[in-house]
Amino acid sequence: NLSNGVKIDDQPDKSVLEQNKQQSDDAVIATAHWGEDGIYWRWSDGGVEATAFALQALLTVDPKNKLIEPVTNWLIKNRRGAQWSNTRDTAITILSLNQYLRKSGELQSEMEYELYVNNNLIANKKITPEQVFSAPSSFEIDRRYLKDGINEIYIKRRKGKGPLYFSAQAKFFSLEEPITAAGNEIFVSRQYYKLVGRPTLLKGYVYDKQPLNDGQTISSGERVEAVITIEAKNNYEYLVFEDLKPAGFEAVEVRSGGSLYAKELKSGALDYTGRTRWVYQELRDRKVALFVDKLPEGVWEIRYDLRAETPGEFHALPVMGYAMYVPEIRANSREVRLTVKDKE
Repeated sequence: NLSNGVKIDDQPDKSVLEQNKQQSDDAVIATAHWGEDGIYWRWSDGGVEATAFALQALLTVDPKNKLIEPVTNWLIKNRRGAQWSNTRDTAITILSLNQYLRKSGELQSEMEYELYVNNNLIANKKITPEQVFSAPSSFEIDRRYLKDGINEIYIKRRKGKGPLYFSAQAKFFSLEEPITAAGNEIFVSRQYYKLVGRPTLLKGYVYDKQPLNDGQTISSGERVEAVITIEAKNNYEYLVFEDLKPAGFEAVEVRSGGSLYAKELKSGALDYTGRTRWVYQELRDRKVALFVDKLPEGVWEIRYDLRAETPGEFHALPVMGYAMYVPEIRANSREVRLTVKDKE
């Protein structure tokens, strides 16, 4: 049954669109996997977990199965740097690959290779069975070897016949200011309100809410309400929203885990439907992290209070929202710049 449902690519290095530019090599390992491998709504639909469990099954009942090597190769190719897309996928895949290493004997072979970036020799390494876990396996490329546009990474095997697995990771940042909002399947916005207190005859001391927008000023000691509005295009599980606080602000609450709820907004209105979802709140040094285990489709609102403390000019970096087990589903709000002045 596993063989009937597997998806196999015998030439993962060859393109049907650019046949003259891409030439297949006999040393290239095929890939094989099960499950979904695109954008999906629930963490349980992921292809990495399904493929890792299928690998464990094959290693248990048929350790010499021809699918084992392509399946292992697909799992390696779907890493995200030093891990897979989420903590669950990473844990299950490591268990499967650990079982594979016991069965395959790959750790017993010697290997030597060279790593080039844009024709510059970066590393020349020899790996023996004794140093397989201690040999350098991560190489940071000096920026002088990189260029705008296409960069060529070339790995040349000098010795050995065992599989050589590799991945490349690039980190970059945007210079735009302020950072604009973006989203994929979920969308998030943030609005600050300055709470201005005034005494009343019947209600005592009440607070009026005044919008605090980009470039505006607030006095040290004044309180601010942060309103996080989330639009979910589908029913999602295990979402986290990280509100990166301006450096001069601190949360009014001093303990994590306090009562906090996301309230659903009526379509096209500023009123609530009455439906709520409990939110677990963690107060951290740089951000306020908001965890939601299940969020139905709709528009939701989360509110919590901050206090302006340290005078200065600060950037409130965007709210970052994503599905914990499906990182492709993510969003960020726009950046806001605020000034805190000394209390007069």
